[in-house]
Amino acid sequence: MNFFLNLFDTTDFPQRWYCGDWSAGHGWLHILSDVGIWGAYFAIPGLLAYFLSQRKDLPFRRVFILFVAFIMLCGLTHLMDATIFWWPAYRLSGMLKLVTAIVSWATVFALIYNIPEVLRLRSPEELEREIEARKLAEQALRESNDVLEQRVQQRVEELNKANADLKERDARWRRFTSSNIIGVGLANADGSWMEVNGELLRMLHCTEQEWEKDGLRWYEMTPPEYRPRDVEGIETADKEGACPAYEKEYITKDGTRVPVTLGYTPVEDRPGQYICFVLDQSRLKETEQALKQSQAEFFQLADAIPQMAWMTRADGYVDWFNDRWYEYTGLTQEDCLGWSWTQCINSTDLPQVKAAWEKSIATGEQVDIIAPIRGADGVVRPFLTRALPLKNDDGEIVRWFGTNTDISEQQKIQEELRTVAAQLSDADRKKDEFLATLAHELRNPLAPIRMGLELMKMAGDDPELLDETRETMERQTKQLITLVDDLLDVSRVTRGKLNLRKADIKVSDVIENAVETSQPLIDDSEHSLEVICRDDVTIHADPNRLAQVVSNLLNNAAKYTPDGGKITLTVDQPDYSHVAIHVRDTGIGIPANMIDSIFTMFTQVDRSMERRYSGLGIGLTLVKSLVEMHGGTVSVTSEGQGKGSKFTVILPILEEDQPDQLKDLPVEGFSLQQGKHKVLVVDDNKAAADMLSKVVKMLGNTVETAEDGQQAIEVAQRFQPEIILMDLGMPKMNGYEAARYIRQQEWGKDILLIALTGWGQQDDRDRTKDAGFDHHLVKPAEPSELQRLINQYRSE
Repeated sequence: MNFFLNLFDTTDFPQRWYCGDWSAGHGWLHILSDVGIWGAYFAIPGLLAYFLSQRKDLPFRRVFILFVAFIMLCGLTHLMDATIFWWPAYRLSGMLKLVTAIVSWATVFALIYNIPEVLRLRSPEELEREIEARKLAEQALRESNDVLEQRVQQRVEELNKANADLKERDARWRRFTSSNIIGVGLANADGSWMEVNGELLRMLHCTEQEWEKDGLRWYEMTPPEYRPRDVEGIETADKEGACPAYEKEYITKDGTRVPVTLGYTPVEDRPGQYICFVLDQSRLKETEQALKQSQAEFFQLADAIPQMAWMTRADGYVDWFNDRWYEYTGLTQEDCLGWSWTQCINSTDLPQVKAAWEKSIATGEQVDIIAPIRGADGVVRPFLTRALPLKNDDGEIVRWFGTNTDISEQQKIQEELRTVAAQLSDADRKKDEFLATLAHELRNPLAPIRMGLELMKMAGDDPELLDETRETMERQTKQLITLVDDLLDVSRVTRGKLNLRKADIKVSDVIENAVETSQPLIDDSEHSLEVICRDDVTIHADPNRLAQVVSNLLNNAAKYTPDGGKITLTVDQPDYSHVAIHVRDTGIGIPANMIDSIFTMFTQVDRSMERRYSGLGIGLTLVKSLVEMHGGTVSVTSEGQGKGSKFTVILPILEEDQPDQLKDLPVEGFSLQQGKHKVLVVDDNKAAADMLSKVVKMLGNTVETAEDGQQAIEVAQRFQPEIILMDLGMPKMNGYEAARYIRQQEWGKDILLIALTGWGQQDDRDRTKDAGFDHHLVKPAEPSELQRLINQYRSE
C-alpha cells in the first residue's frame, strides 16, 4: 500500500518549472507539445475502439486491444510529462513509463506472434491472384492430363516393345548363336549337356569353373513331374524335326527351381543330339508383374485425382470410370457403361454435349467443353470436360481418355467478384458525388457569410445595410448549422446512437412547428402552401424528430418544385390505429426507375448545377429512419417526371408499454429577473470566448474569462460569479472536472452552470448533468437562448 501511496508523493520533488532555467515559451512549448501528443494518442485508440465496435468479425482483436492500450499509455506518459510542470509526481510518471514499456513489448510479441497469420490473410488482390492461380491450376491439370495420357501411351508402347522383344528372342532361338540373350546348349538323349552358353549357366546358377569341373545333366536337373514331358518332346523332335517349346522347371546348383521355356531340334548330322533353346521365364514373369503393377498404379492414380476420369474405346463406348464418377453420380458400373452416362446430362443440354463428343470421335480432335452433370443429390453442376485420343504407331485412335473437373465453385467466386467489383464501383461513385455535393453545399452559405463580413467593414454607419447583411449572414449560418445537424443525425441513426424522447403530442402541434420551420424556404420560392388537417389526433412520439420529418418533406417539396408551385400538406386517419401525413407537390416528379432508391443515402433526382436549391441527398434517408424508429412507414408515388410527387408517412396513434417522456425540466425556483449578473466565460478557444463575452456584456452583465478548467476554478474563487458558461473539452482540466470541483465548494453550490459545447448527443447531455451542470447548450448558441437562461437565474 505504501508503494502505491508513494507514487503520488511529490514532497521530495520540485515542480518542473523549477528544475532548470525554464523560460515561459520553452516550458509551454513542451507542455503544449505533450498535451497535443496526448490528445492525438487518445483520439487514435478512440477511433480504433469505434472501428472494433463496428466490426465484430475483425480478426486479431487482442492485438488491436493491445495496440489501443499501448497508444493510450504513450499518451498518458506525455500527459504526465506536461502535468509534472505543476504536479511533480515523478514516481507515478516512472511507473506509467514502466507499464507503457511492458505493454509496448507485449504488443511487439503479439505482433510477432500474429504476423504469420496476418500474412496468410487474403486481400482482394490475393483473391484475384487465387483465381489466376486456379486458372493456372486448371492449366496444370490439363498438362497433368496430358502427362497422364503420355504415360498411358508410353505404357502401351512399352508393352508393344515387350512383345517385339519376345518375337525377336523367338527369332534368335531359331538361330544357331552363342549369344547370351537366351540359354542355348547342345545335349544328348542320355541327359548330358555337351555345350552351354553363359545365359544357360546363369539360369542354372552355375559358374564356368563348376561346369568345366563337374559338368551338367539335364535329366538330373529336371524334377520328376517334368520327365514324361521331356520324353514326349524328344520323340516329337525325332519325328517332326523340332519340338514345340514347352515350360518346365530346372533345379539349379543351389537347389532352387527356375521356370524355363524349352524348345529343341535334333542335329541332323548327329543322331541323339539336340540343340536346345532355354528361356528364363522368371524375367518374363517379372515383366508381366511389372506391367500389372503399372496398370494398378495407373488406376490408383486415376482414382486419386480430384477429377472424374473415364476411358472409352475408339468408337466412344465408355468401358471404364474412376471412383470419383460413381461417388458423384451415385450410379454403378452397369448403369454407366457404353452410352448410359447420358442419363446424367439434362435433356436440354444433352444434344449439344452429345454433338461435341460425336464430332471428336469422327475427327479425332480433343474434347474441350463445359458439360452440366447431375450429381446423386440432384444438383446439376458445370464440369470442364476434356478428352484426348490415344493412338498407335500408325496414328490410329485406339482409345480415348477423358476427365471432368468441377468448376462450380470457380464460377461462383468469379460471379461474387464481379458483384463486389460493381458494388465497390457504385460506392466509390456515390462517395465522389457526395464529397463534391458536400463541398458545394458548404461553400454556398460560407460565400455570403464571407462577403457579408467584408460588406460590414465597408458599410460604415449605414444601419439599414448592416441589418440586411446581418440577417443574410444569420440565415446562411442557420443553413450551415442545419447541414451539419443533418449529417450528425444520419451518423447517429446509422450507428444506433439516436434516442427518441417520446411524449403524448397532438399531430396539429407537430404540423405547426414543421410549417413554421419550412415557411421561409417556401416563401422564398413563392410557393403556395395548403394545410388540411382533417383529423387532429394524439400520438406517442418525439415531437422534435417528428416535426423534423415533416419539415424535411416540406423542404424537399419546395426545393424540387419550380417557383410559384403548390404544396399541399394533408393529415387524415386511414383507420382507427394510424394517422397519415401526406405532402404533395407540383414539382419535377420522380422517374419510375428512381422510386425504389429515393430514400437511399445521397440519392437525388436532379443534380444539375442550375437548381436554385440543392442538398446532400440525406434528407429523405433521415425521414425514413426517423419514421421507422417511430414504428411507422414512409412511401412515395409519382406519375413521372414533371408531374409532381406525393410522400405519405403513416404512424401508429398509440404505442403501449412505451417509456415515459424524457423532458429537459426547467431549473426549479428560477424567476424572470432583469439586471446585471456576474458571468464567467470559460473556453480554450480565445476567439470564441471573446465573442461570447461581448454578447453577454451586451445583455447587461459583468463578464470575466478563463482559458481552461483550472484557470476557471481560480477565477471563479476570486470573482464569485453567479453564472458560468463553460466549454467541455479543454487542456489541463476539462469542463466536467471543473464543474465537479466547483459544485463541491461552498461558494459554488448555487452557481448556474451552463455547458456550452460542440458535443450535443444524449450521452454528452447525461455526462454534463452528472457533472453538475444545470443546462447544456450546443455551439453556436443563440443569444436569445443565452438571454433567456440568464434572465431565469434565481435571486437569493
